[in-house]
Amino acid sequence: MDVEHKPNIFKNKNFSLLFAGVLVSNIAHVLFNFAISLYVLRIANEAFGQEKAALIQALYLAVAGIMLLLFMPLGGVLADRLNKVRTMYITDYIRGLTIGGVALMMLWIDQAETVLYVLFVMNVILSINSALFNPASGSLLRFIVKDHELQQATGYMQGSQSLQNIIGLILGGIVFATFGIFWVFVINAVGYILSAISEMFITYDHHSHRDKDSKITLKNVIDDMKSGVSYLYREKAIFATLIMALCINFFFTPIFSNAIPFFIEFGLALEPSYLFDQVISVETWYSFISVSFSISSIIMALYLSSRRPKEKYGRQLKMAIMWSVIMTTCSALIMIGYYLDLLTVNLTLIGLVLSFFLVGFMTVRFNVPFSIILQKNVDPKQLGKVSSVLGVLSQALIPVGSLLAGVIISQLSIIYFYAFIIVGLWIVAVMYVRNKATNQI
Repeated sequence: MDVEHKPNIFKNKNFSLLFAGVLVSNIAHVLFNFAISLYVLRIANEAFGQEKAALIQALYLAVAGIMLLLFMPLGGVLADRLNKVRTMYITDYIRGLTIGGVALMMLWIDQAETVLYVLFVMNVILSINSALFNPASGSLLRFIVKDHELQQATGYMQGSQSLQNIIGLILGGIVFATFGIFWVFVINAVGYILSAISEMFITYDHHSHRDKDSKITLKNVIDDMKSGVSYLYREKAIFATLIMALCINFFFTPIFSNAIPFFIEFGLALEPSYLFDQVISVETWYSFISVSFSISSIIMALYLSSRRPKEKYGRQLKMAIMWSVIMTTCSALIMIGYYLDLLTVNLTLIGLVLSFFLVGFMTVRFNVPFSIILQKNVDPKQLGKVSSVLGVLSQALIPVGSLLAGVIISQLSIIYFYAFIIVGLWIVAVMYVRNKATNQI
């Protein structure tokens, strides 16, 4: 569709409600994840010392990933058999109430070890609800927008995610540094509840994808997963791209989840001085590094939302992956330079901001077209289970990656971790680019 005839997707009431609900809850969610990663590292250091802190933080991250893997297949079955909207707002209410309850408990708990136990239990509850929420929300868009609105809607949702990251990360740095972890919990709890209220007003024909004659049993969960995997395996180009995404996530995610918080807590925070240290806290620098990624993501999402849809995206996907790997390699080399005392902390901060800014461009340039391909090519009645299979496959190695990162950082060194990341990313990227089947996607 030409730019001048681009539809106004926000005239679609259901999309506007979904957009608003996701915007509010994800801002709070990003704020929470920003703070909780540093907080777990800090509490673990207080309870067990720095040597074990990185490993405990990695275990916390791995627990979330394992719960997603175990329960996302059930989430896919529920998404195809139940009302997707109802699943979304019920799980959002549960998450909001859980986080609010933990916030109140933390007012009365002063032992670091006990706080860690509470956080791990909360992590399990939140992760299970995310596993049920994600397939429902991931497959809803196809049912509330028309075909000619799909690219614009997908672009705005991707751009919205980046906007959420920017607002959430900036607020996270300010709230955590100024008011403490309690108010981070409160804001996140309120965000989920407001999101649930917004989602309750979304309407769509949920009978169009429901199989009333089939009960939800363990056998059906397994059969649906097999069906989703079989479908994806038949689509060779999509399947190869998924395997690539799984491997890229394995190497890339621990940089954000493990390595950067480690740098902030045990690198930047211990420096006698750093860039703008009179006005910017170490937590705020953490948010700036992450925000740089999100700003470029918004720019690319807005650009793609205004472009004409393509017949094939294979070349675009490969170029996006290669440039992402190049920029991630640059950020890893910057960190190795810092830990070898070859770069000052100020050059390191500037280099991280610039490299993650460039990575953000290419990440969205990959995510938007791949999402469009899935939404257009998958049978609407299969979207829920396929979405859950996608989630399981793309997230499968993240818990292992987080744990392995924690082991490498705590038992070897952070330099070995970054060297491992560089080698792994390049192996995956070269294998994907050389795959001829993906040219047809």
